[in-house]
Amino acid sequence: MFVGTTQQKTPLRVLIIEDSEFDARILVNTLRQGGYQPAFQRVDTAEALRAALNNAQWDIILSDYNMPNFSAPAALKIALESGFDLPFIIISGGIGEDVAVAAMKAGANDYLMKGNLARLAPAVERELREAEIRAARRRAEEALRESEQRYRLLWENSTDAVVLVDAESVIQFANPAVEEIFGYKSSELVGQNFSLLLAEGVRGDYREWLRRYLQSDSGRTRQQPAETMGRRKEGGEIFTEIGFTNIELQGSKYLVAFIRDITERKRAEEESRLLQSISLAVNEAQDLDSALALVLRTICEATGWALGQAWLPSSDATHLECSPAWYTTLNAADQFRAVSEEFKFKPGEGLPGRVWTSKQPVWVRDATRETNFPRMAAASQMGVKAGVGIPVLADDEVVAVIEFFLLETREEDERQRKLISAIAAQLGGVIQRKRAEQELRENEAQFHVAREIQQRLFPKAAPQVPGFDIAGLSHAAEATGGDYFDYLPMLRDRLGVVVGDVTGHGIGPALLMAETRAYLRILARNREDVGEILTRANRVLAEDIGYERFITMLLVSLDPQKRTFTYANAGHPAGYVLGAAGEIKAQLKRTGLPLGIKPDVAYPPAIATGLSPGDILLLLTDGIEEAMSPDETIFGTERILEIARANRGKSAREIVDALYAAVRQFAQNTPQLDDVTAVVIKTV
Repeated sequence: MFVGTTQQKTPLRVLIIEDSEFDARILVNTLRQGGYQPAFQRVDTAEALRAALNNAQWDIILSDYNMPNFSAPAALKIALESGFDLPFIIISGGIGEDVAVAAMKAGANDYLMKGNLARLAPAVERELREAEIRAARRRAEEALRESEQRYRLLWENSTDAVVLVDAESVIQFANPAVEEIFGYKSSELVGQNFSLLLAEGVRGDYREWLRRYLQSDSGRTRQQPAETMGRRKEGGEIFTEIGFTNIELQGSKYLVAFIRDITERKRAEEESRLLQSISLAVNEAQDLDSALALVLRTICEATGWALGQAWLPSSDATHLECSPAWYTTLNAADQFRAVSEEFKFKPGEGLPGRVWTSKQPVWVRDATRETNFPRMAAASQMGVKAGVGIPVLADDEVVAVIEFFLLETREEDERQRKLISAIAAQLGGVIQRKRAEQELRENEAQFHVAREIQQRLFPKAAPQVPGFDIAGLSHAAEATGGDYFDYLPMLRDRLGVVVGDVTGHGIGPALLMAETRAYLRILARNREDVGEILTRANRVLAEDIGYERFITMLLVSLDPQKRTFTYANAGHPAGYVLGAAGEIKAQLKRTGLPLGIKPDVAYPPAIATGLSPGDILLLLTDGIEEAMSPDETIFGTERILEIARANRGKSAREIVDALYAAVRQFAQNTPQLDDVTAVVIKTV
């Protein structure tokens, strides 16, 4: 192999198929004169060509047409069979036009006459450029295939139901989670109206909402999640939380519904409210009997038991006596009640005595089949079946037993048993206080469930914050890209500003970022420290997406009152603070790995940084910095800062617009291969 020595030339690895050493040298010299620095090898047999293709990398092949032991058509066939996408140019002393056309149809890229080598360098330049375009297209297609595969993994493994519906509310796709939540297989839902998944009582409201949502100019791209009743395949109703995102696929508008089964959460909320209300009410009750009556009524109404009674230890603690407090929804309960009032249960006797002795709840599936149930005759006459007895404890002492009955058999319900026991636990302290005529403050159980408010896609407008001018933009490389920015209401009247980038482009990253926005909005309303917010979000995302994706993110918390900010950076390009004179006052460098890579990453607590009038915060994704010109020069950080400095006297909106305009002018007609996202916060 021979290597040229001319400096400041474009390197070129050229494989020359030529039997004449002299003619090969002419080609090399012509390339040098055309601005190239060729590294070349000459071959003139099939065996030598195969060896050269296997043993070295080449940019282009130049081939004579006729040789004593070889020919251009034979060489072209070998080159094509090798699988390498190498431009193949035929150079001949004299071939007819029909022969040249046949060679082009066979796969040659161009042909030249040896008497017109002035065309050689331009032809090489053109074919190299075409080869690079083909290579870029192949890389893009492969990236698209990988992106779609990762999206399918997210789609198929999400614990939330994800349903794609068209503008007529007809279901087009549904992920496997719909079967777990609603009982339908995904294939059963395709072609069905989305209202099939809603309880009948809310379907009319949904249809009206959908009509207004699709027609309204406001809210066309996002809808906050709302709680509503869903309907399972077998007819049962469940509590759901549904959020919608409006997307466009192949020119048509669709809604993506994110559905979460919150039945357990709602039950927990209701139970929490029940515990709180009972705790307050019994503490305000005038006497013990009033407190017991309130508890019995509340439990029956909340759990469906038809009759409730209370038993209290006698003054000498030898037996249980029936309390005056009781509650029933039955018309024929007087006889059973009268019999109960006459009983005095010793330890271990009957349902109350068993509970008293064991200090544990006792569940009776069918009282009429119990051997230790002294009130069986009255129970049979009334039709009593299922029963449960719960101890009311104070300092590990049974201070009361409450019992409940139904007119039907019922298998033990652990959740209900625990709920009644929790209520009884609150009642125990009240009974102890009222017996001792002492004030007893009960700690009320607090159950705080943050409402998850999903904000999808980009904000319609920047928030109005006194002392600050804020603007953001995002131009996606595809209809649904991986970049996003958002404004997050935070504690103590602070404002969160976030920019992020999910790896890849297409539907998958868009869905994942919608999920991420929801997590951040929930956390921002309940946590002050941005490092803690990213730590908690990362823990959830790492479980959801595994190793298939990750998210870079820069989160800033702005304090308008103190004119300070804090930040946390999860593997995202650095942000910048420019002073009024254009100097760099601070860099918002990375403080941890991107989100979703490792669940145990902890982002350090943030430190507040002060802002002065005229200061500018620049929050960007890598699409601006890595934007490329036609000659493959990147836009770079310095150009970003120069544009910000040059426009620092203008509004935040004008600055972000200037950034985007500069990027597009720099790239000229080069396709935008990545999303371009920026947020500018200007102190005024």
